[in-house]
Amino acid sequence: DIHGRITDFYDGVLAFERALGTTFTTVLHVGDFGVWPDPSRIDRGTRKHDGAGEFARWRDAGRRVPRETIFIKGNHEDFDWLADSSEVLPGLSLLANGATRALQGVGTSITVGGIGGCWSPRDFERASSSLQGRERSHYTHDEIERLLRGPPVDLLLLHDAPAGVRFGGVAGRRSYVSEAGGLAELVARLRPQLCFFGHHHEHVRADVGGVPCIGLNLIGGPGHLAAVDADLRVVATWPE
Repeated sequence: DIHGRITDFYDGVLAFERALGTTFTTVLHVGDFGVWPDPSRIDRGTRKHDGAGEFARWRDAGRRVPRETIFIKGNHEDFDWLADSSEVLPGLSLLANGATRALQGVGTSITVGGIGGCWSPRDFERASSSLQGRERSHYTHDEIERLLRGPPVDLLLLHDAPAGVRFGGVAGRRSYVSEAGGLAELVARLRPQLCFFGHHHEHVRADVGGVPCIGLNLIGGPGHLAAVDADLRVVATWPE
């Protein structure tokens, strides 16, 4: 989660590249990029973090992100604006809930699928098309089913964590378990090789139905970035 700190995020990406001696082909992001084209529309949670961030300035300048980036929505974005957008900034595109994208490499292709937004027991069984305003920060059952009906997925991006993943218990943080419905079942049925999620601002590793799932930290925290090779092996995290 970067909450609009775009410059800081890509500075970290480029520093990670230098540390590894490589150049990333694609950057994948698990939501809360901080897409607020009108800073006056930010929500309460965004106000508590870093405010509106840099998105409006980057958009007004037509600024291209340094690496091709695909992101899913978080729960702190302008969802009404995103609903009408595909390429959000030059080089930055949204992967809609239930959609997939094939990433082509040298002699390889990786299919990425995504379910962004967070858990809401009130909205989960509703049709995604019926959600309005802040309700669009939630994922729905029909979006999960749409992903399951699509092509096989190699790498799954989630914003919220599958139910049962444990957080906290170190450095004074309270311990709790994710209760986000539908996502553990999605992972178990979809069987991707690897799954990433965010939202909880902690770097964790979990096994969900036999699938390795990695929670990425808030920007600046240990393990807010991970590098994956063409075989979908995690080769490093940043910062350690």
